Amino acid sequence: MTDPRTEAAARALFGDKVDAFSGAREYLLEEVGKALAAADAAAWRPMSEAPKGRTPILAKTGPDIYPESSNRSGWNGRHVVIQHEGILDDGFDMGWSVAAPVGYGGMPGEWFLGWQPISDFPEREPLAAPETIAIPEVRNDRPIPGKEGVDG
Repeated sequence: MTDPRTEAAARALFGDKVDAFSGAREYLLEEVGKALAAADAAAWRPMSEAPKGRTPILAKTGPDIYPESSNRSGWNGRHVVIQHEGILDDGFDMGWSVAAPVGYGGMPGEWFLGWQPISDFPEREPLAAPETIAIPEVRNDRPIPGKEGVDG
């Protein structure tokens, strides 16, 4: 079975004539597939050109960022949506983090082979930290058996 992308690209180039090539059809599809593979490879941009304003991007990790024996070797050779956390006033680079609420960040750009934009995400201004952070008071109003008072 031929890759649907290859079929679609061949039809975009040659229309219904793709089926008329009979004996050369497989050769034609193979050549279109090579062109698509070259375009896909060229689509990966250097990490030095990646946006650093918390814009989500698709990145590809290197094949050997963790040894195979590590419990983190699953990060090797993956496509991951990441975002850059910013550079602090003192110049400290916060690095890249997974663009999801998973708490995994601080990854250096060297871990990634390249990046591609994600068209579903519009460019946005970097998020500014608030002047103050309000922390609500936390109370445990559940009674504890054998203890006196609200908090036990």
